[in-house]
Amino acid sequence: MRIKAALWLMLALPAWAQPQPAADWVVYQDGAQLQLAIDGNALWLGKDGLVHFINQERFAKQRYEKSYRLHFYIRRTTGYADCKQYQYVFVGSEYFDKNNKHLFSTMFPVPRHAWKWQPVSQDSVAHTMMKVICDAAGSANQ
Repeated sequence: MRIKAALWLMLALPAWAQPQPAADWVVYQDGAQLQLAIDGNALWLGKDGLVHFINQERFAKQRYEKSYRLHFYIRRTTGYADCKQYQYVFVGSEYFDKNNKHLFSTMFPVPRHAWKWQPVSQDSVAHTMMKVICDAAGSANQ
């Protein structure tokens, strides 16, 4: 009976309240001081053609975010990629300690009218990030 009740509860919850799949970090740069990765399970393609993604920066040494007065080791930034225009925008951030314990999240994403698109040059780290995102966009959930 408890199992049935739990199952009905899960089905009744809105999609955003249900457990999310574990992250599948696809590393696109791995150095001694910094590792950069994209969560393969967080990619989805919107009806507007933009690809939603989460980028992770994992630092070897503790960093300090002055605007939030926060020490952290991991920053995960939510963003959107426009693979046709080859540009991206970051809209929100989460911060974690070295044990992956959540420390802080920006409360609201940057509203769409205030997005500041970043163009990507071919010889940049952002190019490598965009390549991972845009290559996966063909198989991203819509």
